[in-house]
Amino acid sequence: MPVNSLAEIASVLQASRCILVSTHLQPDGDAIGSLLALGLALKSCGRQVDMYCDGGVPRRFRFLAGADEVVSVPPKKAFDCIVALDCADRQRLPVPDQVLRDAMLVNIDHHPTNNLFGRLNYVDAAAAATGEIVFDLLRELGAHHDCAVAEALYVAISTDTGSFKYDNTTEKTHRIAGRLLACGVRPGHISSLVFDVKPLRAVLVLQQALSSLAFSADGKIAWLTLTEKDLQEAGADNADLEGLVNYAKNIEGVEVGLLFRENNDGTVKVGFRSFQTDVAALAAKFGGGGHARAAGCTVRGGLDEAVSRVLAAVTEVVGS
Repeated sequence: MPVNSLAEIASVLQASRCILVSTHLQPDGDAIGSLLALGLALKSCGRQVDMYCDGGVPRRFRFLAGADEVVSVPPKKAFDCIVALDCADRQRLPVPDQVLRDAMLVNIDHHPTNNLFGRLNYVDAAAAATGEIVFDLLRELGAHHDCAVAEALYVAISTDTGSFKYDNTTEKTHRIAGRLLACGVRPGHISSLVFDVKPLRAVLVLQQALSSLAFSADGKIAWLTLTEKDLQEAGADNADLEGLVNYAKNIEGVEVGLLFRENNDGTVKVGFRSFQTDVAALAAKFGGGGHARAAGCTVRGGLDEAVSRVLAAVTEVVGS
């Protein structure tokens, strides 16, 4: 699926002096890890680099080196090149049009639903994470993998593979992980910070969500719902919902798990997870996308309406 080669992208980056590296709204571990790895590596190559993430780096990833260098609002200056990482479409990239206007936009991603919105595009749906692509790009650039860059890449890859347990994990994934460990990455330390230790607010919002757990008549679909009030009472935000949808999916007999999260702007964010069903296709019916087993969309309207519409679409595919 790649339209351009990594060699072409490396050439553009080498010719650019001022570069903006950014990623999608509500970033996950792959987004943040890829952003930090590429941004830090380009800085070490002598480039002027700004790293931008809407709202800043989520709390659970702030232990990574360089996290305090990521700005939370778009810089107001001209760039030679802007790199969008792990972002499937332009609407999910929070960089204003006026910043993009005169820059070379490079789109690097692994989502099969990516609509190739950049002037240069490298989209590899076979990659387990965008972090794998960044690893290859850094080799093309001849950039050094110090421990900070290696840790960022390890977070990117380990989070998008579910700590190397999802079906997207490949032989290449493990080879790259091995190279990162050789750079000094401590997997136990990172796994504890990323997967195990949770703030109280995340546990409280999980409690709220589990109290809403519901099933389809045949037990093949399970879903959780969260209102804006639920999040406020728990003191939680979107970053605290990471992985919560899996509590619905990982129930014996369930094929598709869903999480409905009410937003205060009159929309509902929906997370899809499955074992065999192509949930990216289901999410696409509502203007969303993602991966075959993990996808998402945003539905306009109230929570009850969103649940009804999405469940109707999922039921058509997986059962009554």
